[in-house]
Amino acid sequence: MFRKLIFINLLIFLVKTGYAQSAAEWVQSGNNKMEEGNMLGAIKDYTSAIGIDPNYAEAYLGRGSVYGELLSFPEAYNDINSALSLKPTLVDAYFNRGFLYYLTRDYNNALKDFNRYLSAKPEDPDGYLARSNTLLKLNFLDLADKDLETYLNFKPITSTDYATRSNVKLRMQDTLGAINDISKAIGLDPDNIELFLTRGHYYFSKGNYKKAIEDYNVYLINDRTNYIAFLKRGEAYAALEIYSAAIEDYTSAIKLNNQDARLFFYRGVFYLENKDFAKAKSDFSIALARNYPDQELVHYNLGIAEINLGNTEDACRQFMQSGDIAKEFSNKYCK
Repeated sequence: MFRKLIFINLLIFLVKTGYAQSAAEWVQSGNNKMEEGNMLGAIKDYTSAIGIDPNYAEAYLGRGSVYGELLSFPEAYNDINSALSLKPTLVDAYFNRGFLYYLTRDYNNALKDFNRYLSAKPEDPDGYLARSNTLLKLNFLDLADKDLETYLNFKPITSTDYATRSNVKLRMQDTLGAINDISKAIGLDPDNIELFLTRGHYYFSKGNYKKAIEDYNVYLINDRTNYIAFLKRGEAYAALEIYSAAIEDYTSAIKLNNQDARLFFYRGVFYLENKDFAKAKSDFSIALARNYPDQELVHYNLGIAEINLGNTEDACRQFMQSGDIAKEFSNKYCK
């Protein structure tokens, strides 16, 4: 966030005959308004400061920071660059410009600015967090993890910190480390059901389907509006060959999102495994109508369902549209 502003210690002189605010006072007023969320008022005050002293770098930094908060990037860049041109030692401007580069996806320049900032202010944990996020975008995972560790060492570790670090470890393909950190996050914030959903995904990726189901259960007890949670729990049940439970979860997912052809296709597969061939046929037909990407595979599975329903001619029509994957069945059933 754009909060690295220079706060000016003011000596305010009251004059009996009148009073005119100095540039420093306008900057202080702008800082206060920015902290209060009065962004337009802050811009007005910083502009007043610049009108009094066009060489006041802190005023450009303040106004550029507000423009950044408002996502007015050209104006933000212009003002912060002006601040650095006037005062290259204004290190907070490097932090804010780095954040601008990050928001506009210029991660290489963001990294350069965060490096400059941290070389001048190595005691600021926010600099390490900002650089860690930037390094992640550039896929320098080890360096990102190192900066994140430094950031966490500055303060007591919170549930959010553990969750953030778990994501870094997952991207580094350290799934066990990710599970360990997300478990610590849950220990600190057991009411945050999103953490259980995340850990469920981690367990699933490691093939620990029973643990994944336990976490998906916790999530779905509290929130039954997320079709992805039903989908993933259904996949976990299917991996354990508990197809009736998988079908039930995919049915719940379909109630929440009946436009996703994948849900019908995979539920059809589960029906096949459960030997409910009529329902499998119905789901594969819907998957075809909803334009499931691999049409040949759907026709093949439809053919399997038709064979098991005793509909050889219909099965052969499906196999004819299945390409080479149905060659064995075509040779066997379709003379």
